[in-house]
Amino acid sequence: MRSISRTLRHRPLALMLIVAAQFLGSTGHAGVLPIPEPGPAPVVELPARTDLRLPNGLQATLIPFGTVPKVTIIVTVGTGAIADGARPGVASLAADLMKQGVRGGDAATLFRRAADLGGSVSVGAGIDTFSVSIDVLAEHGPQALQLLADILRHPTLPSGELDRLKADMKRAIAISHSQQQAIASEAFARLLFGDGPRGRRVREADVDLITHQDVSEFIDRELSASRTQIYVAGHYDRHAMESAINQLFSDWAPGEGSRVDRSSPVSIRQIQLIDRPGAKQSTILMGLPLRSITTPGYSDLSQANALLGGAGLLSRLDQNLREDKGWTYGVQTQLDPLQNGSLWMLYADVNTPDTAPALREIFRELSRLAKDPLDPQELKRIQNYRAGHFLMGASSREGLIGQLQFVDHHELGPDWLPGYLQRLQAVTPDGVRRAAAEIDPAGMTVVVAGDLSRIKSDLVGIESLNGADFR
Repeated sequence: MRSISRTLRHRPLALMLIVAAQFLGSTGHAGVLPIPEPGPAPVVELPARTDLRLPNGLQATLIPFGTVPKVTIIVTVGTGAIADGARPGVASLAADLMKQGVRGGDAATLFRRAADLGGSVSVGAGIDTFSVSIDVLAEHGPQALQLLADILRHPTLPSGELDRLKADMKRAIAISHSQQQAIASEAFARLLFGDGPRGRRVREADVDLITHQDVSEFIDRELSASRTQIYVAGHYDRHAMESAINQLFSDWAPGEGSRVDRSSPVSIRQIQLIDRPGAKQSTILMGLPLRSITTPGYSDLSQANALLGGAGLLSRLDQNLREDKGWTYGVQTQLDPLQNGSLWMLYADVNTPDTAPALREIFRELSRLAKDPLDPQELKRIQNYRAGHFLMGASSREGLIGQLQFVDHHELGPDWLPGYLQRLQAVTPDGVRRAAAEIDPAGMTVVVAGDLSRIKSDLVGIESLNGADFR
């Protein structure tokens, strides 16, 4: 799962905040300024957007942003691995083959066209989102959109490139299956989601079965106007971009509506141990399904996650296991919204001798947050961190589009982004405590990969895992 293996990207900012707090904090030494009281949450004012809907169902959102003469265009189609069917991996392979040429030229020509516009092109497939994107000089916006339209609608799909791309995919699979973290992540996803698109593992044998016809049929069947949303952000000519959208996409066949992955993770206690003889570290993954982002109290739950491990070095688990004990380079938790509910997850690599103690500390921190009073100042620090992170995410063209995609995908409505900071600051210590109680080890899926000869006997004795079926 992509979200499980994500790098711990928040650490540099968190470290800066801690250093700043230490520098500004009141310690009684002369000349050191006290930390100022936090002010009110800033108001998020999004630029005025233009929304288009063509008769064939294609939608577009155009947002003026900044003064730098560049524009970012991202086109998303509501399909992906969810449509792989009997050919796991075909969506990903289709994305790779579509970059190998469009009408009028091969792959080298395609990438030269992008470079001439001042950018580079990307094509990718997720669970239920297929996307093409480019970031170019503003005056070339319509030509960039033409290039993306050619990739989506007129790829040449050269058959001579298929074997090479399949070999590349198999090599990547083989490498990932040799890595402890990837093995643990796949087992974790399979336990939670079974044979669904989020739990399915693409094997080398699956790739061998994919034919050129499979790829061609996937593209013809899955890419269509009614599944497509175009996002444009930057400093651009609005009338020129609107005209280009109509000219390039108005005659595209509507097709069927978007495919949406509505699978839900299981909510049962299950443990899987994976033996990696000689491993110097153990990989720990745990998680459970929780409430939907559209339900009351989700902001409390999101804040509880940040306090535990979602705010880098400011989080309790990082302070405990990394800073105080030195057992790990870091613990990351995250709360991922799904179409039906959400999924709370924890990821950590810990020193082999510290595996059982680390798990005990994780469960202790979960219990402490759910039962003990929360210092309002600790909550305020995390709120300010998250507010800054949110504003940084909206400070770039691609980041702003990403936030709009998130809102559209989860059907959160036009008020969700402008009201985010107010909802964040409205969270109270009691709200966090009640929400933290939902992160209950009794319903968790836990995967531990490591040297079982050194860790298994200690794991079986952990109280929070008692009664589980160790596999």
